[in-house]
Amino acid sequence: MAAIYKSGEELMNEVRKTKIYGESVSFWNLGQAGILLKGTEEDGLLCIDPYLSRSIEERDPKTEFKRAFPPVVAPGMLRDLDGVLVTHGHDDHLDLLSIKEIARGNDSMFAIPAPLISLVQEHVEKKYIHAAKNGESFTIKGFEITSIPAAHTEYETDSLGNHAFLGYFIEVNGIRLFHSGDTVVTPELIEKVKEFKPHVAFLPINGGDYFRTSRGIIGNMSFREAADFSAAVGVDLIVPIHYDMFPNNRENPAYFVDYLFHHYPNQKFHMMVPGERFIYHK
Repeated sequence: MAAIYKSGEELMNEVRKTKIYGESVSFWNLGQAGILLKGTEEDGLLCIDPYLSRSIEERDPKTEFKRAFPPVVAPGMLRDLDGVLVTHGHDDHLDLLSIKEIARGNDSMFAIPAPLISLVQEHVEKKYIHAAKNGESFTIKGFEITSIPAAHTEYETDSLGNHAFLGYFIEVNGIRLFHSGDTVVTPELIEKVKEFKPHVAFLPINGGDYFRTSRGIIGNMSFREAADFSAAVGVDLIVPIHYDMFPNNRENPAYFVDYLFHHYPNQKFHMMVPGERFIYHK
């Protein structure tokens, strides 16, 4: 499977030429949980969980985690990035090869869950690392960001009480976005996201089961839970993620669409392909 939309320099030219104005935001699907966000020129460019290499399978040729499609861009092409948000330490979210290449000759800010800072220190200058902590807000250019805890599948903290798995509330150009990272649904998550009232939510739909768990594959929301969760918290647009890259850890997105059709027929959603751009206007 190749990227159906743009890739490489063609995609990056599209990113640079995309102009965003009042109460709008553009985003590109990088595959798995990777999202590239752009507001106005003053807001800048933000990337979430870029897995833009084959480092998992190159490090372990026998792994069952093999990409179903090539990276839509090389990480070194993201030279215009103002910041990177990492949700947690799994290799398809915190890809050190991608981090290293993005950081090379770039002054991007990297927000990393506080317990994982040591993993990136040899690749990113200290002044460009932000230790993301539960409930704390920070800005990257025009993006206002708040970290919230994620349960993948439990809440995990270090000795200082800092969460190892995070999601992010993002506000830019009048739009509120929520990237959940890898998580299951919890009462605490429902409460926090309902209060935030996101216009757009990027949510995993691949779920989990006994046999994947027995092989060390940690679960997420199922397609049903992602739909029910979105209805419970009042999401305007759902963008499913984390179902497309690895054949061993997929879910058929048609099940998600069918469930919405039967239970929430007025719920807006969009299924993205790798390299695709979407412009959301409030």
